[in-house]
Amino acid sequence: MPTHHPDKGVELYREDDAFVVLVELAGYDRDDVDLRWRDRRLHVEAEHREPGERTKVFHRSVGLPRAVREDEISATLADGVLTVRLPVDDDRPEGRHIDIS
Repeated sequence: MPTHHPDKGVELYREDDAFVVLVELAGYDRDDVDLRWRDRRLHVEAEHREPGERTKVFHRSVGLPRAVREDEISATLADGVLTVRLPVDDDRPEGRHIDIS
């Protein structure tokens, strides 16, 4: 199994029955991060302020190619990497083919 690490801030891959999103957030604490699922997109916003220093701001939005089971999304933040697991909802159709006339 390959080792994954966010390249250029964000990495998305499929692992068995879930999508996994890795986000590099070195220097941010859990309380600095606002994580939301909205409109089939994962939204990550983080803001960290140190007295007398500049404010660090991070914002990314990641769209997923399949529906996920929203109530089973989980996330952890360890060693500066946010890991979000989004279980795929295989019961929902992926879409439909549209004929072009």
